[in-house]
Amino acid sequence: MIGYMPKKFKIKSVKKYTNDVNLFKVKCNLSPKPGTFLEVSIPGVGECPLASCSYDNKYVELLTRNVGKVTSAMFNLDAGDSIQIRGPYGKGFPLEKLKGKNLIMVAGGTGIAPITSMINYVEKNRKNYGKVWIYFGFRNERCILLNDRIEKWKEKFHLHVGLTQDKETHKYEKGFINEIMEKHKPKTKNTVALLCGPEGMMETVTEELHKLGITNNKVYWSLERRMECGFGSCGRCQIQDVYVCKDGPIFRYDIIKPKLNNENWSNKKE
Repeated sequence: MIGYMPKKFKIKSVKKYTNDVNLFKVKCNLSPKPGTFLEVSIPGVGECPLASCSYDNKYVELLTRNVGKVTSAMFNLDAGDSIQIRGPYGKGFPLEKLKGKNLIMVAGGTGIAPITSMINYVEKNRKNYGKVWIYFGFRNERCILLNDRIEKWKEKFHLHVGLTQDKETHKYEKGFINEIMEKHKPKTKNTVALLCGPEGMMETVTEELHKLGITNNKVYWSLERRMECGFGSCGRCQIQDVYVCKDGPIFRYDIIKPKLNNENWSNKKE
């Protein structure tokens, strides 16, 4: 049973990727499944939900953007300091259903975190999955996260990075993710797509997937940005009759799309 009381764990290392994004490696045995999330807390400050950025039973990695009180307090911590975590929570990517499929994985910004946990899982269970296409989008080269891993993944998978602001370089192309995908089309037969990032980006990418022949029942969205308490108490992540923290954060798009549409309609009506 998942506990609702946080436990104290020691930070093993902290790696800085940009001025406002750090990767915290925490020694623990929580073993979150790809796509699930954790509640991270700082005593006296508060707690915040963070997606797991790794798949390992000896540690968890937290890709963290400094955007609030809790994450700001985390940025004052270093290796050897302690942090409190509860979880993991939610329903992650449908690992069993994805077996034998080709995979398209798409992420924008810090949405790369849950996708990274899935990439790690595929690496450790490579024989269970077909070909893999990965598309990442960032504003510019300075904003690229996990660039050291991206270079290694390029040797294993079909991986492309798009920059929306910078000029094209020998390493990266200029363009939005859907434009990069249009230039470097993935195989679509027996293929499932996994998306994480801003919802506007996921909508645009889903439209591109439709052009390639991939239907909504073969597309999964991560709505991890809507997370809050982790057990459906606060209601902030509620979409119609589902709670993202309990029923998600991973949803098959044909199932969640009508609920998102109804939510948007209700907001406009109000």
